[in-house]
Amino acid sequence: MMKRWEMNGLGQAALALNTVEIPKPAADEVLVKVIAVALNHRDSMVIESGRGLPLRFPFTPGSDLSGTVVATGAAVSGFTVGDDVISVFTPDWVEGLRPGNAREHAYQTLGGFYPGVLAEYVVMKASWLINKPLTLSHQAASTLPCAGLTAWFALVV
Repeated sequence: MMKRWEMNGLGQAALALNTVEIPKPAADEVLVKVIAVALNHRDSMVIESGRGLPLRFPFTPGSDLSGTVVATGAAVSGFTVGDDVISVFTPDWVEGLRPGNAREHAYQTLGGFYPGVLAEYVVMKASWLINKPLTLSHQAASTLPCAGLTAWFALVV
């Protein structure tokens, strides 16, 4: 069993720390023990208003994690048990122009469109993770997914 923050509605009052079963990874997924989570302003907005996203309750918020791989699915390559990883903020957007327009969500994020990472363990597709930089602590590395994407936008877009 593990602890996971879940919302059954909008607002901080709807946020509760629940005990649930540790998830099992499917063939293309990785089970990660969450070591550190960075909360950003967007996470707060999702909790308070949902930001118009299609949240499915109970919903776990949070988008940025650093943790350690504890199990992999049978089809996973590139990660092994013990690897330190961080989440990818927009897992479906790998390269090229950002999808979407002013009327449609431009991209789908963890802790928004997809369930988030405020839990002791999370399961996600292996392609939604990258190796944690060796020079950073888990606490520092957990800030990279959103902050790194924001910095990239400032420099490139």
